[in-house]
Amino acid sequence: MRYKSTLVIFLIMFSILVFYLTKIQILESKNHRAFLNSLLTQTILTKGLRGTIYDRNGIKLAWSEKIPFLIYSKDMEMDKLKNILTEKQLSELISSGKVKLENHQIYGIEKLGYYIQYKEIRRYLPEVLHIIGYLNSNGKGNFGLEKTYNNILDGKLGSELVFSTPSGKIKQRIIQRIPENGQDLHTTIDFNLQKFIYSKLKEIDIPASVIVEDTKTGEILSMVSYPGIEEEFYSIDTYTWRKIINDPKNPLLNRSTMGLYSPGSSIKPLIAIAYLLSESTPATVNCKGRFEYKSSSGKTIAIFNDWLLSGHGETDLIKALRVSCNVYFYNIALKLGIDKIKNVADIFKIDKKTGIDIEEKEGIFPSREWKQKKLKEIWYPGDTILAGIGQGYILLTPLQLLNFYTTIANNGKTPIPHIAKSQTTYSNINLPKEIWATIKEGLLEVTSHSGSIQDRGTAYNSFKDAKYKVAGKTGTAEVGKNKKSHSWFVGFGPFKSPKYSIVVLFENGGSGAEMAAPFARKIFDYLLGDEYNE
Repeated sequence: MRYKSTLVIFLIMFSILVFYLTKIQILESKNHRAFLNSLLTQTILTKGLRGTIYDRNGIKLAWSEKIPFLIYSKDMEMDKLKNILTEKQLSELISSGKVKLENHQIYGIEKLGYYIQYKEIRRYLPEVLHIIGYLNSNGKGNFGLEKTYNNILDGKLGSELVFSTPSGKIKQRIIQRIPENGQDLHTTIDFNLQKFIYSKLKEIDIPASVIVEDTKTGEILSMVSYPGIEEEFYSIDTYTWRKIINDPKNPLLNRSTMGLYSPGSSIKPLIAIAYLLSESTPATVNCKGRFEYKSSSGKTIAIFNDWLLSGHGETDLIKALRVSCNVYFYNIALKLGIDKIKNVADIFKIDKKTGIDIEEKEGIFPSREWKQKKLKEIWYPGDTILAGIGQGYILLTPLQLLNFYTTIANNGKTPIPHIAKSQTTYSNINLPKEIWATIKEGLLEVTSHSGSIQDRGTAYNSFKDAKYKVAGKTGTAEVGKNKKSHSWFVGFGPFKSPKYSIVVLFENGGSGAEMAAPFARKIFDYLLGDEYNE
């Protein structure tokens, strides 16, 4: 009886098993095959290449390349791969897990059924790194134009549905949605000019900033921050990267928009404008080489020297600009007071961001309130005296200073500086035309007035034989700590109808007349040459 019961249970279980096997393999085979096949299909995301960035003449400044890679799998048929890959490639594939392919190898690898992955490599011309910027590890713009215009430049995602074998080979491509490349970006940069300036700075090998702007439109023709990084960004290893970020010359810093510096005497036109707005008849000062600040009782509290210790003699406002007479500006700054000077600085927004389409810092043009808040100290007359020659607490970027001189060149009309091609927008400062004329006359004499050291323009030696005329100002900004002064020249030309505005800064380069002005002359020669003969 027990035997019969066991047999019956066995037959029932066997019948159930046969029933379900028949159902799965025959009656429902289509459904289960679809399920199994679904396990062997996969969606692969692909992305379009990032857009190309061009200079104003169509030269590529930044562009992307697709580099094909084969990823290692333990199921790979090495015997067949040996017919396509070199021994070195095979060794790299096994040791590192991937290998870069040559274009002629792609077809053979795909024919074997292996999926090829593509890596986007972003390439830059090294001379424009600080303008273009770079990408982060996720392929997004991390600085410069790459960051500002990331949404435009970034490629769009595509996808591909593939059917693969159990070993992972691609058996069939089913559906493909082609990825879209990012949009291209056209800039105002003149790469030939950029390269010329960079090469000249490299010969000198001092940290520097040079900007060339179209005076009328605000288009940035060149913006060089030296030093830069000449290695390919995608190939920089950890050791090299650490070396770069610890370099005391700070090659990653865009000095043109992110570096803050004492402007020195290049700020004097601003002080002169404040004085002309306050005084209808500018005074004449007898410069004896030093200025004595005295108390109300007549006691000398402090002595401030001129850069020319022998003095400039009788000096009016135009001569003071021409010869950069410190004593003159000590006098008028103290007479004006910091409040009036600060008000004029605010009219020009000299320490504010210019609105350029890459990162920039705000500068510092101090006031009583600023010092009290920042340093918890009151404002002293000595602070005003130093502000009159661009020393003390004033800090500006080269671009901010250039923007101020472009405003002078255009009699108050200021184009918003920009790097990507776009329509120019302007702001306006309305001052009496006599003020603009006086300031321009003084700046012209900086480069064109000859004579003894007491009388000649501080940049005369640099421009004396030029066939064109430019207006500008040198600056020598003391920085302390036994370091050389920062060397400045800011100006525009040709004088009658300014076309180019230029700023040159050498960090710890010494005298503006000896370093920055001669360098500016090279750039004006490049731009103007024999075209203008004034």
